[in-house]
Amino acid sequence: MTTRKTAQQNFNSITFAILVFTCTQCSLLAQDSIEWFSLGNDLGNTRYSEASEITFDNFQDLEVVWEWDGASMGASSGRATPSYINGMLYTVAGARRHVVAIDPGTGETHWSYRLPNTGRWEYSMRADYGKGVAYAEVNGRGVVYIVTPGFFLVALDAKTGTPLADFGDPVPVEGFPQSGVVDLLADLEHPYDPDAGIPLEVGYITSSSPPIVVNDTVVVGNSAEQGYNQSRIENIPGDILAYDKRTGDFKWKFNVIPRPGEYGHETWENDAWKWTGDVSSPDGLRFLPIWMPVWFIFRLMVPLLTTMEVFDRVTTYSAPV
Repeated sequence: MTTRKTAQQNFNSITFAILVFTCTQCSLLAQDSIEWFSLGNDLGNTRYSEASEITFDNFQDLEVVWEWDGASMGASSGRATPSYINGMLYTVAGARRHVVAIDPGTGETHWSYRLPNTGRWEYSMRADYGKGVAYAEVNGRGVVYIVTPGFFLVALDAKTGTPLADFGDPVPVEGFPQSGVVDLLADLEHPYDPDAGIPLEVGYITSSSPPIVVNDTVVVGNSAEQGYNQSRIENIPGDILAYDKRTGDFKWKFNVIPRPGEYGHETWENDAWKWTGDVSSPDGLRFLPIWMPVWFIFRLMVPLLTTMEVFDRVTTYSAPV
């Protein structure tokens, strides 16, 4: 039979545990062709696997074989879903979002990588909330992609953990590699400093989710201040960015709020299109914005009807004062 796996079954703390049968001849890698490529395992984000060796009937017979502890990397939240690809586990750990390759048979760390610290990493509100990696084949070799808390796209050789050659442009920050990194702030069209980021009085943007790879394109979503840390009405829109998976070249940007000349722009009054919206209303009403129209990247993957339903729920809540 097949089983459905969820993120909660992977990391519940800073410790990542592998369990196998105690009384069968199955080996840990007996189903090494059943892989888990991304956060949701497929572009539909279904979190479904056809793996059938572990079932509801034999789950109670599993025992811990090894544990991988991310405490040395500062891991505490345990939000990541590891990917199992070509006989290796890939995940992220800690507030600096170390990328880690782990041998699934022994729990040994094969390699790890992280970017140097930056000012924009220091104030990231999504630092220890990394949820995983993306993966693609480039010219016959595996490449692991992540988005860092400082909002950089990083591409690493899956075998060695080294930054991908001829990917991206050099970032003018001390200690950064000469290749393998794209500064995502550069394509949002807002003034910024490579180390300090966007001035906080202007806005704030980061990401906790990995990108997705669709054909030859790496698509990057984002997140902004969460409701419990909201400090301003204005913020920069969470536009969706896309890059060439081989070179890191910028391909396109989808404006989640229409800009001048785009359909629907005229409905964003009081220059609200420059930020994240406007809550002005007729007399006697006050509107409560409960979420951005497009926030995380998976919203792009749902059917149009669902998207319109989300927009309706976001934009029509109101109450008399």
